[in-house]
Amino acid sequence: MALLPHPLLVVLAVLGCSNCGGSASDGPVVQTSHGPVMGIYVEEGKIFYGIPFAAPPTGNLRWRPPQPAKPWGPDTYNATKRSPICIQATCGPNDPDSSAQCPPVAERVRSEDCLYLNVFVPTTASPKSKKPVIVFIHGGNFFEFSAMGVIYDSRFFANKTDAVVVAANYRLSSLGFLRAGTGKDAAMGNYGLRDQVAALQWVQDNIAAFGGDENQVTLFGESAGAYSVLFHLVNKGSEKLFHKAIVASAPTGLYFRSQLEAIIFGDDFAAALNCSVGDMACMRAADASKISHTQQAIENTIVNPLHLTEVAKPWGPVVDGDMITRQMVESFSTGNFQKKPLIIGTNTEEGILFTHEASSSPLATSRYQEAMLAIFKTSGFSVLRTYPPSNTGDERPILGTLITHFIFACPTRNILKSALNYGHTNTWLYVFAHPLSVHAAWKSYPYCEGHVCHGADLPFAFQSISLKGYEFTAEEQVLADSVAYYYGNFAHTSDPNSPGTRHTSLSTTGLDWPSFGSTQNYTHLVFDVPKNSISQGYLQDKCDFWDEENQYP
Repeated sequence: MALLPHPLLVVLAVLGCSNCGGSASDGPVVQTSHGPVMGIYVEEGKIFYGIPFAAPPTGNLRWRPPQPAKPWGPDTYNATKRSPICIQATCGPNDPDSSAQCPPVAERVRSEDCLYLNVFVPTTASPKSKKPVIVFIHGGNFFEFSAMGVIYDSRFFANKTDAVVVAANYRLSSLGFLRAGTGKDAAMGNYGLRDQVAALQWVQDNIAAFGGDENQVTLFGESAGAYSVLFHLVNKGSEKLFHKAIVASAPTGLYFRSQLEAIIFGDDFAAALNCSVGDMACMRAADASKISHTQQAIENTIVNPLHLTEVAKPWGPVVDGDMITRQMVESFSTGNFQKKPLIIGTNTEEGILFTHEASSSPLATSRYQEAMLAIFKTSGFSVLRTYPPSNTGDERPILGTLITHFIFACPTRNILKSALNYGHTNTWLYVFAHPLSVHAAWKSYPYCEGHVCHGADLPFAFQSISLKGYEFTAEEQVLADSVAYYYGNFAHTSDPNSPGTRHTSLSTTGLDWPSFGSTQNYTHLVFDVPKNSISQGYLQDKCDFWDEENQYP
């Protein structure tokens, strides 16, 4: 299947702005720096879908930093439908989507021309309201999904938090992260992160016109998006573009390639694309569908056998010495991070999703033992003593537990401990512990039903499941509203406990969420039903083990 824009879109693009020319009387109109945009009215406020925040990264702009979008004024840009999503293997027109990560079927177009964002304006906002802003970065392992996914429709989230919400696409896989070639024509990698910076700059330049406050921006991400937020916390070029951060399920135990390793991987990509090593002209001339198939074909390549976990993130950020100078745990341990208010947390069973995606059949004990010795080298026997095989014929459950601890929960605690060591106390840790009751949502992931898998918190954060025809139980609605309460407070006051001057009908039964370092044993909030709770020392023995082994990248 060709992953290119629909021919009609190409024709319209040649004739001019394909989304321009809508009648200003059809919906709300806002004046941006590039011209007016027209959105839609919904019961929950206003929505502006698919606003360009950068030029199409196509042709000679493939593997270049994002460039400014071409102004469309005085015409009015029609921002009433979702934009194309970035090139990927998922979210095709016939692909199942029980978890609502894709756009509605009628709006599913995959294209290189994908640098667009959505703006969700709550009912309480006006052009002069100066509401806080939440900018969301989607997950998907840096190779799939989109801000245009139904689950990220933020109309409910914006109203419950009383904030203007922005969700932006960014280039994925090879188109977003290829490092190849030499000289001024080289692909330098990290373009997906640079797209995120461009979206943040667009917010600075334009969000006031939507009723948002550019000086009160919370950067929020989940999974790869959460790791992206951490990157922005260590990237000086992002420092002035946001003011606080929410990090949900960042896989901080994973290794990202060095510049040399990324170049070797890029050479493999060039060869698979039938281009000479470093021949950027050949690679830029390749058809987008061929790019898509090739990046999938080499995704299991291991460049450095000393870092086998690199295969878990075949495409992603590169330690380039510019935007990223260190692995994430090291950045925090050496004090190289911005001391901004931070909410960070993980789910209780993150690893189940990954073990079943990696192996659809039972994992033999011998294979599990071999994998632990290969991945952890001299620490392998210690790891096997701490996470002994069950000898039941399927070691996926214990591997899932190990992944939850080593990739997610324990490096997250390690980062917070490092922040505390450098005097950063405005940090709050959470653990999400409730499995979504909607059976249909797990149709594509049956092994996650009844479990708190990676991503299980997303329906509760965005509350958009009704758009898919799903419903919360009464207890789950209370849980979802508690997430909105804390996140909304944080967006308004930099403290999840304080709503400030905002009026909210949401209630958490008065439960105060202490900061991470408020007690010696590290405090956290447990999101669960029938009600949330406060606890201490989450996974202390296991995380102490991983800290002592020093196996984080």
